[in-house]
Amino acid sequence: MKRYGFGLIIWGIVLLAAWGTSLAATGDLQLISTFEGGKLYRAGQINVLELHGTFRQMGRQYGQLLKDQLQAFYREAIEARIIQKGTATAEELSVMAHKVFDFYPKRFKDLFQGMAETSGLDLEKHIRLNWACGFILEAPPAQCSAMAAWGEYTGGKPLVFGRNWDLPRALFKDFLKFFTVVVFNPEDGNPVADINFPGSLMLQTAMNKEGLFLEFNNGLFSGGSITFANRKPINTLLLEFLFDCSNLRELDAGFHTGRANAVGIVNVADQAGAYAYEWPTFGLKKRVGDRNGLLVETNHFVDPDWGLTELPPGVEKELKTIKRRNHLLALGDKFKGKIDVGKMKEIIAIPIDQGGAAFPEGTLYHLVAVPGELQWWLKIPGFQDWTEIDLKKLCK
Repeated sequence: MKRYGFGLIIWGIVLLAAWGTSLAATGDLQLISTFEGGKLYRAGQINVLELHGTFRQMGRQYGQLLKDQLQAFYREAIEARIIQKGTATAEELSVMAHKVFDFYPKRFKDLFQGMAETSGLDLEKHIRLNWACGFILEAPPAQCSAMAAWGEYTGGKPLVFGRNWDLPRALFKDFLKFFTVVVFNPEDGNPVADINFPGSLMLQTAMNKEGLFLEFNNGLFSGGSITFANRKPINTLLLEFLFDCSNLRELDAGFHTGRANAVGIVNVADQAGAYAYEWPTFGLKKRVGDRNGLLVETNHFVDPDWGLTELPPGVEKELKTIKRRNHLLALGDKFKGKIDVGKMKEIIAIPIDQGGAAFPEGTLYHLVAVPGELQWWLKIPGFQDWTEIDLKKLCK
């Protein structure tokens, strides 16, 4: 069995599919179907789920509304891409998948139980699907970029956050149709919007109703490859934070209380400011903006207190993490006072060879968020142009 990269490449985005018949329209969201209080919308080609109730009830809604997509994704991603190719057996996948699932809180396990009741996939298949979303493609480390602007950099306009999720599109072209946006409205906890492959709770990009925005970057080459099997997965903790925290102060307490099982760079923002948490398994540093009103992170630790002087040989050539960061800082300064949603869309999508941070053949999606207004804009290059998702209509 081939080794998989550890769980830093956690998927998030939008579920794109053309199943179902339109029933109604709500603003830019077209209602496709409903089930037990849950709703499936489409924004352009992007499928968007709005779920309500207990986690078990939301799981039932999820499973029924995305039944065809979940089954198809399991066939194409698990059976065809892994099992039939001999990369791993179903039993081997289950062993690895339970190392994540077994540490999930009960409410998350309830969600998967609910899915299994309505999706046509049994619980074990859901457990495999949840884990495998982040590992099936044996992709190289994610090459993500993040930039937040506020205050003087937006000319007093609301904070705007731009982020790229970068992995080779050639490896993912068969799976773009399965990306999904899921909005959880639990009876107990904050409503949370998550961008992911269907059936996965391994957080990559998410925001809650209180306007706390969070995105995850690979930090492997600064924080090392040490992992701990007796700690909750880092992406599980991050998702829990959003359900349970209503402001940056509470979120900060969560970071300083939890211990990462694997390294990550986590960028957070609300309507007033942004921070970066450089989070290896052996410590934590909270980094403020590079300028007063500008924060940029790519894939290496920046806080000088780590005492890091250089990256391992070959890393910069492969990831261009320093170059991408310098490009975004220069663009932030160039457009200081003028960075709004439109300008951030332009900045975040500029390719590296043109002075930006995006990989021409490697950016799976660009996302721009305004946390204070609960708004997202999403673009999947070569598949879906910029599409607005107004989370105010979905976070109830």
